[in-house]
Amino acid sequence: MAKTWKFLLAKTGEKIKVDAEDYENLIQRSWRVIYRGKEKKPLVVTSLRQGTSSRTMSLGQYLMNPKKGKMAYPRVWSEGLDYRKENIVICSMKERQRMLPKRADKTSSKYRGVSYIRSKKIWRARIEKNNKAYFLGDFEAESLAARAYNKAAKDLFGDLAFQNNIDKKS
Repeated sequence: MAKTWKFLLAKTGEKIKVDAEDYENLIQRSWRVIYRGKEKKPLVVTSLRQGTSSRTMSLGQYLMNPKKGKMAYPRVWSEGLDYRKENIVICSMKERQRMLPKRADKTSSKYRGVSYIRSKKIWRARIEKNNKAYFLGDFEAESLAARAYNKAAKDLFGDLAFQNNIDKKS
């Protein structure tokens, strides 16, 4: 059975999806959405007072209270305002990098782990783990190479692995 959820209204006006069981606790604090980086990804934060100073804490950190060296991130990067516990991932910065999509600027493929080899007119799939590169094969179609990457990523990194969103048409 799916958990019930509610919208938490940030003081900056955005609606944030949270579990209903956390709602009453969360409305006791003032939450705001800040936009960071070149992509302007949203991050929901609050300020915590500690003596005479204060520090900023993300909603994911507040809800999940991860161990030292770990962070809490929403799983869906494109929207970023879904803070239901089932959607929050606890991971290190290195683990997070594996979950992020490919940077789109000046690359031969729109998919992570895929590149076009112009001299051979093929798509090549590869992946790395612990500084070791794994050659996954050469493919006639970009989508086939992306599927090979997805399978290898799942095998190597489990549920935290980034999965290319492959168009059904290709």
